[in-house]
Amino acid sequence: MSRNIILCGGGNSISSGIELGLFDRIKNEEVWSINFAFLTFDFKPSRQIWVDISFFKNNIEAIQKLYSQGVSCHAKKHQVYRNIPEINLYETTRNPQEMDKKLYIGRMGLSGFFALHLAVKEEPDNIFLLGYDFSAINGKTHYYQDTHKVQSTGVGHPELYMKGDKPKDEVEDWKNFTSPNIKSKIYNVSPQSAINAFTKIDYLTFFNKLEEK
Repeated sequence: MSRNIILCGGGNSISSGIELGLFDRIKNEEVWSINFAFLTFDFKPSRQIWVDISFFKNNIEAIQKLYSQGVSCHAKKHQVYRNIPEINLYETTRNPQEMDKKLYIGRMGLSGFFALHLAVKEEPDNIFLLGYDFSAINGKTHYYQDTHKVQSTGVGHPELYMKGDKPKDEVEDWKNFTSPNIKSKIYNVSPQSAINAFTKIDYLTFFNKLEEK
């Protein structure tokens, strides 16, 4: 049986999946929650992923609850975690030349890069990117911005990803995951995404691929 890893980010493209029953379709899959995505789930993610210290400090109780429920936690290495062995920590880099030694987080230091590199290192058959938009879709950066009040510099601020009506040059950093040495097939489940480095599919195609295993 093939192994699929589903990375659930926060982009508003996930809204179209929710309309089709997304969470019910993936609740028994290996789903990694990135930042605040877990707040919208009616199931436990397999892993909780973050990079920013502010996310940890503002969500300590929620993260502790996830851990107590058996969810493994993974974060960028920082001294604030020195007495918290429950969190799996990783050295990171913004230099693609160091990807063989550290987890790559792109020039912008984003958790989506961190999660993808961690998944790539585990060499699953398929990696599905949900909410990897790097843009605003239908005027929203995140699918939960109207339903969950979260403390985040990116939520509701498309200017962090966009320069005018085009994505910032840093969108090209995703191409560093297209090396022939990467054994997993990476799918971006967001036809409208500004990230063009990976094969784009819609949610119905995604659901069909999950059934193939």
